[in-house]
Amino acid sequence: MKIQKKDWEQFFEDGQGFHRTVRGSVKRPEVFTPEIIQNVAAMGIEKYFMSIFTHRGLLPQNHTMSDFVGEVKAFMTLPADLEESLLYFDSLQSICSVFDFRIIKPVPEDVPRFMDAIDRVALLAEQEIAG
Repeated sequence: MKIQKKDWEQFFEDGQGFHRTVRGSVKRPEVFTPEIIQNVAAMGIEKYFMSIFTHRGLLPQNHTMSDFVGEVKAFMTLPADLEESLLYFDSLQSICSVFDFRIIKPVPEDVPRFMDAIDRVALLAEQEIAG
């Protein structure tokens, strides 16, 4: 019999999977471009944020980094530099509207920032679940 996971458990587990991929990606730069790392990190961050929200019985209005940042600040303090890094993700991609569609390719120097952001959001999710 398969045990049904709670929503937050599944989101957290999915976040961990994307997180592992991001961590391993730097060992394979011929496959994982900065753009791919950015997108995988963003998916992991989204899953971690969703684990935080659903753990509290909440759902965010939207799923952009700015939306997550704005809504999570209602109950959690985000360090300013983490907030800045998360908003940087949105500055590189605006794909939700056909009227403001843009994609800016990240550069290799952005990769440590993406990795740091997913590491720190993972820690926030771990603290939420443990607390």
